[in-house]
Amino acid sequence: MKRFLLALTTLAFLSLPATVLADTLTFTAPPTASNFNNSTNNRNQTDYQGGSNQFDLDHHNAYTWQFGNVVIPAGHTITGATLTFRGISNWDANANRLYVHMLDTARSFSSATSNRTATVNGVTSFVDASGTPVPTNQIQDYFAGNDSALVAAGTGDTFLFDRSFNMVGQAGYIATDFTYTFSAGQLATLSSYILNGNNLAFGFDPDCHFWNNGIVFTITTQQTAVPEPTTMVLLGTGLAGAYLRRRRQQRLG
Repeated sequence: MKRFLLALTTLAFLSLPATVLADTLTFTAPPTASNFNNSTNNRNQTDYQGGSNQFDLDHHNAYTWQFGNVVIPAGHTITGATLTFRGISNWDANANRLYVHMLDTARSFSSATSNRTATVNGVTSFVDASGTPVPTNQIQDYFAGNDSALVAAGTGDTFLFDRSFNMVGQAGYIATDFTYTFSAGQLATLSSYILNGNNLAFGFDPDCHFWNNGIVFTITTQQTAVPEPTTMVLLGTGLAGAYLRRRRQQRLG
């Protein structure tokens, strides 16, 4: 009897879901304007003007960073995503904003125009403001308005966040690593964008210059193995019940 029950317990245990398998996909933006002053990558020094991996974020431009061939492993679902700006800081003390959008895809160009670059390593920029400083009426979220120079009509566009990264404050020089974590709703949208052609892009619109040492996008996925049919456990339980009833009847008889 003990051996029989032990076998049933083992069967039930083996029928539980297998260990969850996880995977991480990492995408690193190409450097586009590294280390402006060519003197230091040390963000703790006052002459820091970006590191060797800097992605240019100038207040005169809006940018798209696009990448294709985003493949989620078979049987996996997206469980998390983050967008990290390394060593980012505003070049002055004003409350300037960096606007960030997630796009289904972005337009790509083989040649430049007077106000738009060619697409190089997935990056394109468009001059959306002029003057130094930029006039107040030109400080706005480019991807929330007429963004047709970089994004085709009908393209999925999801606002992620806007934030100021002041370089100078009461405590002096400030440069930080900032990581934005996607919400559950944004993860669902991310999945739908990837399913629509395995493409993805980000739109960045700074209304001031933001030094940084690179941008990294990370997707986390998980897979849970399909459990064995629970009918085996139910069958075993039924057999155990029948066995116990028979033994009880034999004792009473």
